[in-house]
Amino acid sequence: MLMLSEKGDNSAVDMLVGDIYGQDANIFGLKSSTIASTFGKVFKKGSNADRKKRFKPEDIAKSLLYAISNNIGHVAYMNAAKYGLDKVFFGGCFIRGHAATISTLSYAIRFWSKGTMTACFLRHEGFLGAIGAWIKNVGETDERGSPVSRVRERSNSTDGLDEKTNGTALGAKGEEQQV
Repeated sequence: MLMLSEKGDNSAVDMLVGDIYGQDANIFGLKSSTIASTFGKVFKKGSNADRKKRFKPEDIAKSLLYAISNNIGHVAYMNAAKYGLDKVFFGGCFIRGHAATISTLSYAIRFWSKGTMTACFLRHEGFLGAIGAWIKNVGETDERGSPVSRVRERSNSTDGLDEKTNGTALGAKGEEQQV
């Protein structure tokens, strides 16, 4: 979908402010290229056969990309506002290297925050899951305050592994100690 959207023109599918007000949209402080209604032109009167001929898959993909990106940007803004943050970080294969998505998310954050927040994009986000797992467990200690090491224990099960903690902790010098 992302590759298809690169060739698309959402103005063939979306109802724009300029479609409603013409070039006079500036009197309302809106650009004529601002989306007024996603897929707005699709629902105009006409037969289904006529509509299917008029709309190209790449235009539909571009409109859908903008709709999804604007929605993500709005939800991200609301969460950042709730927690008093001024930077919103985005990452993932939906965003990585895709200029239209980055541009739309940046615009959405700027628009909804009235310019008080910044959208930031990660370049190397593939390791975030591992860091999240580490952060979740970083403060885990035993009753003496030693960091707990969770290791799979051998058992007599058919696969030879058991999901239990083996009762070891790392000592002050990093060596394993029995708890």
